[in-house]
Amino acid sequence: MNRAEVAGALKRLAGTSRALIYDVSEPDAPSREQPQTPFVCGSEAWWAFVDRRRALDDGQDLTLLVSMRGLTLDERLLVVNWGTAFANAFLVIEPSDPWLDLTTQDGIDEFAASSGAKDADALVRNAYAEWIYWIRDEQSVLESRRATLSLDQESTLFDTLWERLPQTFPAAAFLSSLTLLQLKEAELFIGGREVARAIIPFLTRLGLPIVWDPRHVITGVRQLVDAGLAWVQDPQDNWRLYRGPSEPIPAEISDERVALMLR
Repeated sequence: MNRAEVAGALKRLAGTSRALIYDVSEPDAPSREQPQTPFVCGSEAWWAFVDRRRALDDGQDLTLLVSMRGLTLDERLLVVNWGTAFANAFLVIEPSDPWLDLTTQDGIDEFAASSGAKDADALVRNAYAEWIYWIRDEQSVLESRRATLSLDQESTLFDTLWERLPQTFPAAAFLSSLTLLQLKEAELFIGGREVARAIIPFLTRLGLPIVWDPRHVITGVRQLVDAGLAWVQDPQDNWRLYRGPSEPIPAEISDERVALMLR
């Protein structure tokens, strides 16, 4: 089996049309002189990957970004966060062994021999997967975390990850993040913006909960309003102002209508 066959098998294992394979070899990896610089030196293979990534960088749905090798901390951030508009909508998946490199024929042959895989589909199922996600610590420093995804003979990466997301980012995580954003960056949510736009920071910023269900963001805003920590106006009711606890949003008003209210 060769590299192209392994990449094809990874797309099948992903189980979604929104699968992006990072197939850039280590010698072709991007680099920058300092972590804070926006300038990146990259090979032809890197820029080809950036073009493929740009096509999926729309914030419409979650995208699996599957690397064919384990990545360093800096390269991982370049892969998911450099030049992307919706970095937090890309879910990074790496091999279970951080030293495995399936971009090389030697790496493929050695792993096939050690795992007993007879074809590319069996090989990638044996090789994956680690899900990489980010959080911010108490000092707001970005940290990456690893979560092992247990694949059986039938499951796909997308199915397994979809089960894991609610465990990692429950509804309470969205309310907590919204509360901090409201206190520290209230300008994100005021100025006549629709409540639905509160989802944008969760799509663009690594370290915030990954939006696996947009309703959690709307519900979080609703809870902030009911607690008196935020306010909204309803254009469907003569611009009525809601701000709890004396003027909470009535329970009978749907989340869909709340999403269209302005802050």
